Amino acid sequence: MKGASVASASVSAEGSSERRIPARLIAAAALLPFAAALFWFGLGMHRGLLLSNDIKSMSWPWAPSYAKQEIVAPALSDPVWHFVPWLEFARKELLRGRLPLWNPHQDGGVPLLGNAQSGLGAPVLWPVLLFGMAGGWNLSLLLRMLLAFGGTVLWQRDLGRSLASAAMAGLAFALSGPFIAWLENSISVPAAAVPLLLCFVRRVALRPSAGSAAGCALATYLVLSGGHPETALMAALLAGAYLLHLSPPLRRAGTVLASTAIGAGLAAPFLVPFFEYFSLSEARLGIDREPFVLPAADLLRFLTVSRPGSNVIEAAATVSITALVLALLALARWRDRETRFWLIAAAVCFLVAYDNPMARVLSVQTPIYWSRSLVLLPVALGGLAAGSWDWLLARMPRTVPRGLARTLAALPVGLVAGELLLASRGVHGSTAPAGLQATPPILERLQADRDVFHVLPLHTFLPPNTATQYGLDDLRGYDALAPAGWRQRRERIGTFINVPTQRGVLEPWDIAPGGAALDFWNVKYLMLHPGFAFGAETMNARLGLALREVYAGPDGTLLENSRVLPRVRITPPASVRIMERTPTRWVIETDGPSPAELIIANPYFPGWRALVDGVRASLHAAPGDPIGLSLTSGRHEVEVFYRPASYRLGVGIALASLLAALVFVRRLR
Repeated sequence: MKGASVASASVSAEGSSERRIPARLIAAAALLPFAAALFWFGLGMHRGLLLSNDIKSMSWPWAPSYAKQEIVAPALSDPVWHFVPWLEFARKELLRGRLPLWNPHQDGGVPLLGNAQSGLGAPVLWPVLLFGMAGGWNLSLLLRMLLAFGGTVLWQRDLGRSLASAAMAGLAFALSGPFIAWLENSISVPAAAVPLLLCFVRRVALRPSAGSAAGCALATYLVLSGGHPETALMAALLAGAYLLHLSPPLRRAGTVLASTAIGAGLAAPFLVPFFEYFSLSEARLGIDREPFVLPAADLLRFLTVSRPGSNVIEAAATVSITALVLALLALARWRDRETRFWLIAAAVCFLVAYDNPMARVLSVQTPIYWSRSLVLLPVALGGLAAGSWDWLLARMPRTVPRGLARTLAALPVGLVAGELLLASRGVHGSTAPAGLQATPPILERLQADRDVFHVLPLHTFLPPNTATQYGLDDLRGYDALAPAGWRQRRERIGTFINVPTQRGVLEPWDIAPGGAALDFWNVKYLMLHPGFAFGAETMNARLGLALREVYAGPDGTLLENSRVLPRVRITPPASVRIMERTPTRWVIETDGPSPAELIIANPYFPGWRALVDGVRASLHAAPGDPIGLSLTSGRHEVEVFYRPASYRLGVGIALASLLAALVFVRRLR
């Protein structure tokens, strides 16, 4: 009878959950300080930034500035090469009073806000924008973990789980192998909000209220603004399946959908530019994609942190043996509807991630890396474990002393925390904040040149996107989208290839003979790895270039292109002067005796506009072409600026969604 009463309490939500939510909120909030201390000290955030910056000790031009050391987490280089430069650049733009819409330092210039992986709309990333890397990076990681933990606890408490079991489920997710492996990556940002979304989807479906609808909209916004569309899609599929499982009346289902639509509308300033970029990207065409599934042998990663030959991050699956055993015990409760749903959800995660016919078809026929569903698998397993533990506790003999019963109830919490903290050791490196500021001499030499120019690092020198940190305009770049128009035209410079450690590599001998494209695209400097025994003379003789060595040191060689054409020029030649230049705006003064063509050697992207003497002028260019416009004779002031219609449309949708939210919430009240 006791077990039956507990089971019925766990599923009877309609009558009591609404009035009990404040107590559950308080209980969940009370756990957060303890969880914060556990995460902060358990992962070593007090020792330095949780960032694998030591990867620079084996990369040029930084290697000579770093003591030789073992790389703690060589597979976690993406945050160092990509996410940190994007966030630091966005912070600089905001401090200067500009929206970080455009990044001129990558791929000749690409959208930054439209690059969803930048995640600039995610509140958990805002500490970096507010306090910089030194003060905000660890805080951002901590907020992701607390959101994952707190959302899970709140959701499980709303299901009727005990506080100890809910805390165990929260730890099983926030400290799980997949979540910790992707913690520095953008995947963790939307994933962290998934339990909160499930909680409010359930609450709105069972008993709609203004508060639960607002929470559902907020959770939807957190997922969609998180910076990883792939994870957001998986979260949407999971939340949609959960709603179908709950089978609410049509009106309540409509309330759930309306709440999530409002949340999506609030994220529109980030979503609409993303869809525009995606429509013009290589990702849409499936270029540069490497389909894969995890081998069945990687299932061992549920029991051990690593396996020889296993992908360190992609195959991370540790959820603690304690939680895994308890989750498997849920099979004994198959008749419970909630339990059955999460057993099926877990099984689907296994099927799409590990090698089998269905997983192979999905990996080849869709642009999604379904193996990353592993980051959501601990949500299901943790919830199943929590239900199983309460089920076991309900069968505890009444003769057990109360103190011992409470100790036993909390036992899995300590076991799960201990297991997963031990498993997390060595996953991330630690970086002193001062180590982020090092600028090698070769980059200082480039920064001292006040001219306007592009750089082109060769081989694996200065990995793509890192030029963003130093304000250098690189013609290479890497993000998950990649502008298709520019990438096609870039091949006139030379043949770019992928190597095991880097994408978009141009080897010195793969430069197109004659170097006409180098000259045209304003490549003033080539940057050469110090390991190459040849220099300017050899490349000039072999490729017909006009290079001269202007710097040589242990951190690299700098070759200046003496035939480089100006970034801004007029055909036929006439007077041209750059009056102002920012990432999103150029002001140019021209004066010529005859009609002419103004060229800016930047790849065009929709959203760039022009005014000539204050009058709208058309830019005749396709995506990837150089920006160009026609001028009449005489003196002109030309303003070229980036004002994408996609962003303005997104802001309009967000404002309309905010108004709809106010009306919707008032109606629910």
